[in-house]
Amino acid sequence: MRIQTRLVRLRLAVIASISAVLVGCSTYVEHRLSGRADTNESFTEQLVEQQQQLQLESREFCLPHLSGCTGYLYGVPYHRKAENNGRFNELKTDVTIELDGSGAEHYQLQLKREDVNPRHGTVVLLHGYGMNKSTMGLMASYFMFLGYHVVVPDLMGHGESTTNHVGFGVLDAPVLSTLLDSLPQREVPKPYYVAGMSMGSIAAMHLAKQRDDISGLMLLAPMLPMEQATVAMLETWYPNLSKVMSMDAIQEGALAAMAKQGVTSADTDIHQLLPKMEVSTLILASDKDRVAPYETFLPLESERVRLGMLPGRSHAGVGIMSNDMHQQLSDWLAAQDR
Repeated sequence: MRIQTRLVRLRLAVIASISAVLVGCSTYVEHRLSGRADTNESFTEQLVEQQQQLQLESREFCLPHLSGCTGYLYGVPYHRKAENNGRFNELKTDVTIELDGSGAEHYQLQLKREDVNPRHGTVVLLHGYGMNKSTMGLMASYFMFLGYHVVVPDLMGHGESTTNHVGFGVLDAPVLSTLLDSLPQREVPKPYYVAGMSMGSIAAMHLAKQRDDISGLMLLAPMLPMEQATVAMLETWYPNLSKVMSMDAIQEGALAAMAKQGVTSADTDIHQLLPKMEVSTLILASDKDRVAPYETFLPLESERVRLGMLPGRSHAGVGIMSNDMHQQLSDWLAAQDR
């Protein structure tokens, strides 16, 4: 199977509209972060078109007493579907990310069935802020090729979630855990792994805190605490605008939005969350990513936490599978069997 796609980099909803507000930005940021964070519709349509090709099934999960309903994608290992009949003996992806005013990033992946040791278990994939489940489709196909079942939900306030506010990766855990428990064991065989991108990494850690059956975490560009990540995105994508705006006010607005939901900065801080956990963890980050800077994760390295470098990538680029990224992931997954 060969997949080619061109993705336009997405920005946080709060940042996309912030250029119109130079005074009172704290209140504005609070307002924007307090609402939904849906992905650009045309971008989502492009990704949804790939779901059938990737053999991902769209489903809905409802839990009224927690957060209403949300959509999720479900997929089974390619080699376990008799109807494929050798169709997925090879996986090729070719992805280009357009970077506004600074060129593009290009990533390729090429795997052959004979080069991959079939694996077993389930991977829960969690998208970042301003994204949705469809943005994790190519990553889902990668894990399905390795032999995993996949569950890819929309986080609160994103995609097909009926919740009108985001959970900042913190409030999502009860819904995610209940969704996992609602599925029959044949659909979600153990061991369980959770992979999160950016804010999805925060959700991954909170899910692992709530359960005792998560075998490993894969954290891709885990964002700085939410208020710092908001500032970093503004400085990265709107450098001129950031010079005339108060960074303190941006952080104040983000903290106020979180406080409305009972969420604190510490709840979104990997440096406070991860040391308290006993789950084997892989962190992949880039030296060029200001939202999740590689060097900030160095103090977290331990026998339990492995840190890998994906040099030169943008924040969005860390979430795109490639040959070098596959090598780091597959080495870590193999180590979990020992």
